Amino acid sequence: MTKEINKKKFVAIVPVREFDSILPGKNSLPFGNSDLLTHKLRQLKETSRVDEIIVSTDSKIYEEIAFSEGVEVNKRPKKYASPNANFNDFVKYIASKYKDTHVVWAPVTTPLIDSEDYEVAIKEYSEAIKKEYDSLITVNKVKRYLLDENGPLNFRYDISQRSQNALPILYEYVNGISIAPSNSIYDWGYNWGKIPFKLILPVMKQIDICDQEDYKFARFLNGDFS
Repeated sequence: MTKEINKKKFVAIVPVREFDSILPGKNSLPFGNSDLLTHKLRQLKETSRVDEIIVSTDSKIYEEIAFSEGVEVNKRPKKYASPNANFNDFVKYIASKYKDTHVVWAPVTTPLIDSEDYEVAIKEYSEAIKKEYDSLITVNKVKRYLLDENGPLNFRYDISQRSQNALPILYEYVNGISIAPSNSIYDWGYNWGKIPFKLILPVMKQIDICDQEDYKFARFLNGDFS
């Protein structure tokens, strides 16, 4: 298995489609001294274990940004970029394009995840895949009193729990980094598997930009006060 890990390339996929109903033009919004897409590409370019970076997009603007950074572009067919596009179909399409590789899914919407985090993730994945794990994902370890519409999820009213340390550990998926073999991704129709290694991210790096408030908070954490 070690030889298999060493001989296969790590390909970072940066998915950026033109359409976004909540925050239009999100992927090229100003961030740091550039924009969100450029910022992510530069982080990946500084990651020594990433062999190739691919921007998958249907947008001319994002395509031009990728080319300006010396990064290859996968011109995403419209059927995988429309508002009604099926994510599972898109993932299978990407896996079919980059066979026999390890795919590092790298969304631009988690801009506080940096090159060092990618280095750590690839190192941890390379060890985990030799064991019982089939992929790697980033998570937040949750030790809070959680409820849904029907009541408690991880505690009981009739049992006294004086400390959060007594709560069972739950994990929140963070859409920051996922890594898996492309051939497995194609079989699953998803970018990570049923037995993922859970890489816990520092809380400050977990911000995932979905709307304007997320964007403002991420810029604040990055020191963008303009």
